[in-house]
Amino acid sequence: MIYLDNAATTWPKPDSVWDSVVACGKHKCGNPGRSGHRLAVAADREVFAAREAVAALFNAGDSSQVIFAWNATGALNAALQGFLRSGDHVITSSMEHNSVMRPLHTLQEKGFITYTVVPCSPRGELDPEDVKKATLTRERTCWP
Repeated sequence: MIYLDNAATTWPKPDSVWDSVVACGKHKCGNPGRSGHRLAVAADREVFAAREAVAALFNAGDSSQVIFAWNATGALNAALQGFLRSGDHVITSSMEHNSVMRPLHTLQEKGFITYTVVPCSPRGELDPEDVKKATLTRERTCWP
């Protein structure tokens, strides 16, 4: 089989992933943070260890600042909606993924923000002068 949707589902997975999923289901399948029984505590410890590992990977000082989302789209939506403030102007590129463009469009439709799309060349390059022009035309400009 030739599988071309790896970014969405990461298939095939190595056996070590399946082994970990089965072990978690058998020995740590509690709801972390909601209960005090053995399985929930074990699950909570796994989440904490993962948060610590991600914080170390990105050299973050505080692992409590690491959040997990269902997927990149949900994480981007949460980040944009949590970071942007009413009246902000956002600059993005014509190469931006739909998971960024859709929330920006929705926030603009609601009158919360405005955004400018800077076009890229056919090679995917941005002209710095185009970015500068988009920045200078508005106050409170952000680049997500």
